[in-house]
Amino acid sequence: MNRYLLIIILLINLKPLVAQTERECSIEKLLKKNNVPVLGLGIIEDGKLSSINVFGNIKPNEKAPYNTIFNVASITKTVTSVVALKLISEKKWELDEPLYKYWIDPDIANNPHTKLITTRYVLTHQTGFPNWRKGKLNFLFTPGTQCSYSGEGFEYLRMALEKKFGKTLNELAKELIFEPLQMKDTQFIWNKKIDESRVAEGVNKEGKVYKSYKRKISNGADDLLTTIEDYSIFLIHVMKGDGLSQEIVKEMHSNQVVFGKKHFGLGFMKYNFKDGNYALSHGGSDNGVQTLMVMLPKTKKGIIIFTNADKGYMVYEKLLNRYLGKYGAEIIEIEMGKKATNRSLNEIKKYTITDQQLYNEILAKDKEFFNAYNNCDMKKQAEMYDDKVEFFHDKAGLINNKEQVLNATKKNICGKVTRTLIENSVEVYPIEGYGAIQIGYHKFFNNQEPNAISSPSKFIITWHYVNDSWKISKVISLH
Repeated sequence: MNRYLLIIILLINLKPLVAQTERECSIEKLLKKNNVPVLGLGIIEDGKLSSINVFGNIKPNEKAPYNTIFNVASITKTVTSVVALKLISEKKWELDEPLYKYWIDPDIANNPHTKLITTRYVLTHQTGFPNWRKGKLNFLFTPGTQCSYSGEGFEYLRMALEKKFGKTLNELAKELIFEPLQMKDTQFIWNKKIDESRVAEGVNKEGKVYKSYKRKISNGADDLLTTIEDYSIFLIHVMKGDGLSQEIVKEMHSNQVVFGKKHFGLGFMKYNFKDGNYALSHGGSDNGVQTLMVMLPKTKKGIIIFTNADKGYMVYEKLLNRYLGKYGAEIIEIEMGKKATNRSLNEIKKYTITDQQLYNEILAKDKEFFNAYNNCDMKKQAEMYDDKVEFFHDKAGLINNKEQVLNATKKNICGKVTRTLIENSVEVYPIEGYGAIQIGYHKFFNNQEPNAISSPSKFIITWHYVNDSWKISKVISLH
């Protein structure tokens, strides 16, 4: 063979390998930047699993294996949903049959709303239950009249299924899904079958390991253990509609109920795209867990993203854009709003800390105030606000009354929203004879919609140093 022809052939074959290596390096940098120890990534093309990649280290200096086991948090709900939908397809269960025939929680035994709960309402988050009970279970609204994300609903469905069939949810899933699909590393519970050396332990944003919760009883909403390969096989099975009746597949892919800027089908969130295509999706979020799956039934594409870190969501945008293209971009747009256009920043001077002591002090005060904010400690917030505080909001306008600011927080924030500071975004400037100005970015997570992607928003806080203490005198909140 002509040696020049040989060189051309080698270069052609080498090009995709170089591109792949560059992508892997890019992902590794992304993980390191966001303190994500392990990322599991599954890509589905043409209805088939085209690649499995697991990046990072499962332990210091120990590379994570391709069959790393992840806790997938609320993605668990998709498996519980398919268990129910398979039983419905087999005429052993009914979508709209009231669940009280099989299970009534003692907390709501005397509430007439109990007789309204159905499998459809569970799978579309219309049960009226809170996400998780605090004390006794209660209804927030009449079932079927509103949509509010609820793990309790899936636990209610689990109990009904287990009472009806005399088997645990794990046993039902094993019979209907895990064994037929040879998902050998997937379970709702911890037992001797779990290879703990392959489990990715969750970490917080500082990289400290959370203690693993070893569930002994199935939970219909949370804590499924699985691998990228196993869950990808399951997702392809669902994408094809295998084991499901045509009627149930149609219901699962339909717009059952509006949920923010998207809809729920049966057991999956649904994104409707501008060109008529759509995606079925679900996410998971717990301490040390951030997971996401998206499938596009029409184009037979899909992506599975499992991470073991509080900041795992930071990798979503790049991966969705890279592997789902315009549909990934539309998902980001639906969740986060339109991205800002790129602009040249070359002429803008980079911020540098001029007073480290002041910088540390303001960050400590920020933490003190927003711990109170996240935990609804109104007394502490009142102590830290200046009596003449002004609160500017680019959408809600101005509040210049301390009592009104506190009342608005209590009504709209307490128990509903959690604020997280993006620490490396903070700038602090001393104001001689007054105090300091803090500028930065933070995120607000909607506790009623835990799987939604939160986008950073800018804020400015004016701190007044008076009588040997720091007070917030002005807040500017920009979204």
